[in-house]
Amino acid sequence: MTTSSYRTPGNVYHRFLKQFWYLYICGSYIALTDCLKDLFRKAPVIDVQKYGRRTDEVVVMTGGSNGIGVGIVKKLLELDYTIILGVQSMAKGEKQIADIRKLGITSGRVKLLSLDLKSLYSVRQFTKEVLSCREGKRIDMLVNNAGFVNSFYEKTQDNYESIFQVNYLSHFLLTNLLVPRMKETATKKNEPCQITFTSSCAQRGAHIDFDELETTKVYSSAKRYGDSKLCLTVHAKTLQKKFRQEGINIHTYACHPGAIATNLWHNLGVIAGLLHPIANLVFRSTDDAACVVLYPSLTPGVGNKLGGEYFESGKAVPPNKQVDLPEVQKRLWERSLELTQEAN
Repeated sequence: MTTSSYRTPGNVYHRFLKQFWYLYICGSYIALTDCLKDLFRKAPVIDVQKYGRRTDEVVVMTGGSNGIGVGIVKKLLELDYTIILGVQSMAKGEKQIADIRKLGITSGRVKLLSLDLKSLYSVRQFTKEVLSCREGKRIDMLVNNAGFVNSFYEKTQDNYESIFQVNYLSHFLLTNLLVPRMKETATKKNEPCQITFTSSCAQRGAHIDFDELETTKVYSSAKRYGDSKLCLTVHAKTLQKKFRQEGINIHTYACHPGAIATNLWHNLGVIAGLLHPIANLVFRSTDDAACVVLYPSLTPGVGNKLGGEYFESGKAVPPNKQVDLPEVQKRLWERSLELTQEAN
């Protein structure tokens, strides 16, 4: 399904000030401190020797065709998982898997299914296909990895701002639709299932404004990106609380992969794009980032104590203060339900 570009909210001057503040002031400070932290903290190592083969287990994943996602797919295949991968372009997805196989990784299996996160209808169709296919009879892990940022303002077919929908709202719906199958899987194997949201340190400088949740009065791609990642981090915490209250054996995590030079940089603006070559020299590799994202889900016992927490480099750390506010958790949950039902 297609999306539509609209007149960008806010005048040029106010948009410039907002983008400059969130990207070049807040963003630069957060990125610099994150890079400095990464100099002193190593990414956890995930390999078959340490974690064993997961031959019969199934992972549903978004965002496996670019950047961090490619590293995650490689790691999961090395561990012999079956991956149900949602892709916007089947041709691109097939090429990416073929490229991974050329690296000599022969274990694991991948089933590609069409998924457009700019369409809630597509999300519903994707989950129907997952639940009806042979591979989807069990779901041991859900990796909500897909991320998106646009330098220009765009609305989806559902009439929501695109960064908010792709990064957060579509994953909210997708997760809710797959939780019943994950609950069944956890009961049958008598072990917890895992849900991972790829968050970002950008959530630290973000703030959820419920008057501008699915739209905005003055557009800034950096602001929208940070807010969407904060929504994901809040959602991980909210889901875990609900699972514990209802006795559901599923653990959730929000994971910042670390400072990585992915193609997202090019979409943040001209200056950020020019800094991309420098970032390649100092930032974490996508393979290391994949280990960071997968570590809580794959490591036994982590979820029992730290389910719902925000992770950096394999350790739970304090997130944005809004994440732990019950009123924010409740309001975001209820509003997200409304938005996904309105687009039914």
